[in-house]
Amino acid sequence: MRQELIDKLINHQKIMDDECFELSIEISRLLNTNDESKQSDGRELIIRVLDNWNNISDSYKNIFTDLVSSAGFYPYIHKLGLKLADFSDEIRMSYHQSNNLENRYFHSEQKKIDELIKNHVNVIVSAPTSFGKSMLIEEIVASGEYKNIVIIQPTLALLDETRRKLKAYSDKYKIIVKTTQSYSEDKGNIFLLTAERVLEYPDMPPIQLLILDEFYKLSDKRGDNRSSILNIAFVRLMKNPDCRFYMLGPNIDSIPDGFVEKYNAVFYKTAFSMVLTENDDKYEEVKTQRGGKVSEEDVFNILDSISEQTLIYCASPAAARKLAFSYCAHLCSKGENAIEDLPLVEWISDNLSYRWSLSRCLQYEIAVHDGAMPKHITSSVIQYFNQKKIKYLFCTNTIIEGVNTSAKNVVFYDNKIGSRKIDYFDYSNIKGRAGRMMEHYVGRIINLHKPPKLESTEVDFPFFEQDPVSSEILVNLEENEVKDINDNLVRYAEFKSKDPELQDILVRNGVTIEGQERILERLFIDLSVPLRREMIIWNRIDAKLYDRLSYIFELCWETLSTEEERKSFDPKGWVVNKIVGSCYQTTANQMIEKDIEYRAKKLAEEKEIDFISVDDMFGKFPVEMQAKTDHIIEKIFALQKNWLQYRAPKWINVVDSLQKYATQKLGLPSGDYSYIAEMIENEFVQSSLRILLEYGIPQSAVQKLQIILKMHKVDVNKISEDMAIKIIVKHRENIRPYMSKYEMEIIDRAI
Repeated sequence: MRQELIDKLINHQKIMDDECFELSIEISRLLNTNDESKQSDGRELIIRVLDNWNNISDSYKNIFTDLVSSAGFYPYIHKLGLKLADFSDEIRMSYHQSNNLENRYFHSEQKKIDELIKNHVNVIVSAPTSFGKSMLIEEIVASGEYKNIVIIQPTLALLDETRRKLKAYSDKYKIIVKTTQSYSEDKGNIFLLTAERVLEYPDMPPIQLLILDEFYKLSDKRGDNRSSILNIAFVRLMKNPDCRFYMLGPNIDSIPDGFVEKYNAVFYKTAFSMVLTENDDKYEEVKTQRGGKVSEEDVFNILDSISEQTLIYCASPAAARKLAFSYCAHLCSKGENAIEDLPLVEWISDNLSYRWSLSRCLQYEIAVHDGAMPKHITSSVIQYFNQKKIKYLFCTNTIIEGVNTSAKNVVFYDNKIGSRKIDYFDYSNIKGRAGRMMEHYVGRIINLHKPPKLESTEVDFPFFEQDPVSSEILVNLEENEVKDINDNLVRYAEFKSKDPELQDILVRNGVTIEGQERILERLFIDLSVPLRREMIIWNRIDAKLYDRLSYIFELCWETLSTEEERKSFDPKGWVVNKIVGSCYQTTANQMIEKDIEYRAKKLAEEKEIDFISVDDMFGKFPVEMQAKTDHIIEKIFALQKNWLQYRAPKWINVVDSLQKYATQKLGLPSGDYSYIAEMIENEFVQSSLRILLEYGIPQSAVQKLQIILKMHKVDVNKISEDMAIKIIVKHRENIRPYMSKYEMEIIDRAI
């Protein structure tokens, strides 16, 4: 194939008849070989043709339509309304139409997997990011074949996106996103949960299908400290012999030997894609600073030259925010005018701080996406981006874990995830975010660092291989599943020799067994000292709450935290103060404003001037005060996500269960921390309305709903979560005047 003809396609130039003939012959030749690499080249040429469809000679469009069909690109035939030439092609097209999703078509590789799933085969799919794996999830749900389905996904943002897609099937299924929701006896249930919540859900009914998204997270060799929890969840669900599984992930080359045979499964690996990603290597053109960072000037020049939706990959939330805020300042310095007036900006001003730099960024079509931000902000940012109200999205590795965007371009700005160097697997997943099936035929990754070398990606399953395997996973296995490797049998026997009641507690808590045993030892020691007992035996919020929580967090920090966690937050002082503040319902806005004032006073001391007001300090030292403000907000978000929403309630519950065991053995009265753990996790919202927080509705709106429902004589203490949602939906228009535009936007989207 002549390079000049390919260049004409790339540059969207008119393709003449003789060139169309040459192109069609070459595509046909490539598609009709048995060489997968050549078939892939043929598909890439077809994608180029489709991307340049308006410049293709009309007399050859029927021929190219036949080739699109031969490549298995049936969704594009439907999207473009292309006419197939003969009856056999129409039959193939009909065969690839979904049986359950209206006007939806599978491409040829999706259809093969669909057939395997229909035949009740356990399937592990490794496919590119733009393959369309999630459509198969929707097809399964729409079929109604399975009564109880568990879908495990790694992030709450991804789970919320899936929930919004699947709520269309609420006539067939109850969608469960919280451990406090009861399952339905009358219809099917879809449990949309993280692995942690699978373990915490009480008395789950028999599960017929497990869908495990991003299954590579089972591996304990990729630095994910949650892998043990995911392994345990898989083991527990698969104890039901009738449970089938569909596991999906990107760019995996191999799984453990013997796994397919044991589970009667198929490992389906494919490189098939309907999106082409171009490499735009600029790493030799840009300047780098100490530490390998690309100069902001070069990054900004590149962004200034781009007209389409663009993701900018950054190593951490702090790096993403710093670069985004700097780019906003760059646009302001160029005299660019703010053009977007998004409802989120007003909400930030009213509920967080009008001083936060993100407010200004949003007005310049710039946003940040990371795992620390509140769920409603990240989901709104993605929606605005897909609606083309945001042009530049600075993101971290959270964006590579399945959240879909309409990005045409990805800028590979950092070559690390946190402090870890990116490998080829990570890079492939970042690159896969450029372009989107049915949105862009061709995406582009702009490499500001040299991409990692190609290497195969093998995923280990610790629960299966057991070489090595953590005690937490090991004790969840049946005795006949434990392999005689290393000291597995000895550890298993030692655990099974413990008091059965203690075994149940240690397994149910789902955290390090060794750490729990050390906590228990300390509890027995401290309970023997009468003066220490009040730190352990308590059941209400009072003046000693700070000391009691400090005791719990110090215990857990020494025994349950990972090395990575110890690098982030020390639980003493500031963290405990904020958690206690949340118990007295201090809002995020109050926390932020209080901390800004404190930092402003400290800065005044450093500058040896009198403190008059925060506004005065902003006037005198705008750059320093802005940096401090942004850092404070970042810390509050990290506190909410890492502590209030998970670690604090989890650790409180772990110590609660162990102190109840210890006090019972010593014949002492037990404490009860369950109330405070529950209220911290649920932001002190009434139980019937907590589901709204899971749906990504801001706490500000939920608090208003509590008041509105009370005004209308609804006792929120006496209704279920399901009833609360029905009441809100029924009275949606009556509620609207009390909400800000942004809050109502979220409510409308969520329910």
